[in-house]
Amino acid sequence: MLKNTDKYWILSVLSLLISGLITTLSYFSTISIARNYFLKDSIKNAQNYIEVVATSIGSSKKRKELKEILERAPYIEEVSFKSANFIGKFQLKKELLFPDGTSEITVTLNKKEIIRKAKSLTQLIAVIVFFISTFFQIILLILIRKFYLSPLKEIKRDIKDIYEGKLKKLSEKGSDEFGKIRKSINKMIDSIKEKDTRADIISQFISLLTVGKGFNGEFVSLMRKVLEITETDGVIIGIIQDDENINLKTITKSDKFELEKKLDELEGIEPYILELEREVETTKKDVLSEKERKLGIQYVFGLPMKVFSHKLGFCLFFKQSPKALSQEDKNYIRNITKSIAISVETRKLISELQEKLKKEEKLTETIIKTLVRGIEIRDSYTRGHSERVAFYSKRIAEEINLSKEKINNIYMAAILHDIGKIGIPDSILLKPSKLTDKEYEIIKLHPILSYELLKHIELLEGALDGIKYHHERWNGNGYPKGLKGEEIPIEARIIAIADSFDAMTSNRIYRKAIDKKKAIKEIKEKAGIFYDPEIVEAALPILMYEKPVGLTEEYLDVSIIREIEERRLDYFLRDSLTGVFNRNALEYVYNLMKDKKESFSVYVVDIAKLREINISQGWKKGDEILKRVVSMIEEKFKPSYIVRYAGDNFVFFVNETVEEPVVRKRIEEIEKELDIQLSFVELHNVENIENLKKELTRIEL
Repeated sequence: MLKNTDKYWILSVLSLLISGLITTLSYFSTISIARNYFLKDSIKNAQNYIEVVATSIGSSKKRKELKEILERAPYIEEVSFKSANFIGKFQLKKELLFPDGTSEITVTLNKKEIIRKAKSLTQLIAVIVFFISTFFQIILLILIRKFYLSPLKEIKRDIKDIYEGKLKKLSEKGSDEFGKIRKSINKMIDSIKEKDTRADIISQFISLLTVGKGFNGEFVSLMRKVLEITETDGVIIGIIQDDENINLKTITKSDKFELEKKLDELEGIEPYILELEREVETTKKDVLSEKERKLGIQYVFGLPMKVFSHKLGFCLFFKQSPKALSQEDKNYIRNITKSIAISVETRKLISELQEKLKKEEKLTETIIKTLVRGIEIRDSYTRGHSERVAFYSKRIAEEINLSKEKINNIYMAAILHDIGKIGIPDSILLKPSKLTDKEYEIIKLHPILSYELLKHIELLEGALDGIKYHHERWNGNGYPKGLKGEEIPIEARIIAIADSFDAMTSNRIYRKAIDKKKAIKEIKEKAGIFYDPEIVEAALPILMYEKPVGLTEEYLDVSIIREIEERRLDYFLRDSLTGVFNRNALEYVYNLMKDKKESFSVYVVDIAKLREINISQGWKKGDEILKRVVSMIEEKFKPSYIVRYAGDNFVFFVNETVEEPVVRKRIEEIEKELDIQLSFVELHNVENIENLKKELTRIEL
């Protein structure tokens, strides 16, 4: 790419070429004019000279003398007294009258002299044109350099000084376009600095999270920066201490104070946020407590603090003016509140760990496993996953003769490799269906979160690489860094194989486990692509023939697991109005039926004119009908599962085939009981889920 200076010199050369072109054009356009001019002048001079010489000679007989005199003239080349029928461009024919008679004379003009004079004049004009055009071109180039190139070079130099830290901003001098450019660049710098400041504050909050410093002076300083950036005047942070008490921290731009209160003593908007567990934005003063009014609050943006559905308290940002926050500032405050919530939760966890460390004097494997269980309890389908991965990883490390220290580090890394999932929202981590691309990107953060959470624990220093990079892949397509081949630490290469194997051979809510042989075949096929081929070779016998031993006893009762999973399904797959499964659960329910029975019946019931009922009798009546229909389907058909597939449409699965007349009779009983019309269809093409979906789509259409 050419620099501005290079372009300038190219422009200079181009200017000289243009001057040369103008000179050449002026020369060729002037030469013919000059020739005609000197020709006419020579003709005129020759005519006058002939007459003068003829008069002085005075006789037609003195032709020789006349010829000699005329040919001495510089513009006459030849004189002839012969009669000529054709007169050329450079010839002149004239009849002279003498006292003693007449004489006809033909004069040939000096063509070379005429052309020489024409060329001389034309060359002079061309030189003048060249110097004049070059002069103005140079003036133009100087002006371009002064008013364009120099300001740009100065801006470039100032930007370099800013990059090197010698300058903070460009000087905003001048009101021309370069002055406007400077102002625009300064605005961009301010915007970048603000974004950097916001990002830096979030980063520092994360640092507080990972080391569990809590609400010290550093936290207050950070919070005041947040107030300044968002143009809020203060924040009240309520942190629940136990079932009865709450700690209230108020931070303003110039002051801070702390207060312990009973939960039932909260006033104003604070208990409202805690009870509803949702954001509140208001300018109404009547919802504020006396203390809140004393702070001069006119605008409030309050948010509950929760981690893993665990109520921790609230953050209440306020302004002493009614001007609302921008959407960008609200999003920023939401992120800050999440960071504070995680910090509170982490501090509690770390406090608990510290108490145990005081009693046991060191971090034991039991405590580490307890932490891991904290993650696995969130997703009970992963129970024991980390311990099994640790077993396989340790055995593989032993098989390839790593040092004892390395083996211990790999074991600890494998135990803790998924602990960062504590920072993944329940809505993503526990989702029983396929993740979206955005959700998967969030899941991919968990190795970094694991690393950040544990990096300050000296005991785990040797395990960090295995934790951070266990999702890297041999071909470079892994995350978080995209490391390739032996760039990936050996600890991570080992854990990657053990992790994948256990994931494939363990049940998940959205799929069944595959057997060991299929899992090993998959890993073998991916050797040299996802996994280190040499480690795969050593791992295959262990994965195939060894069974994890020495695992901790089950830490959740089967009934508790069942309850957890039912609640989880309710959260993701239940229709909140009727209590049956929602549309998202269709495939899950179908698979359950397939697992239980080789054959079953599927029916679809549609409530006719439900929309008209909602309009004429109200939504409450419509909701009541929906619930009653579900209740009577359960009573009449005893279905295994019911799915609310659309607003007025239910799909239900029955273990046995019901005869058509019996079905019709039961439907008529429901219609009569509820005074409604139902359309009823039995689906026959249900050999697989895709066929079932096609049938349902056909019915909808």
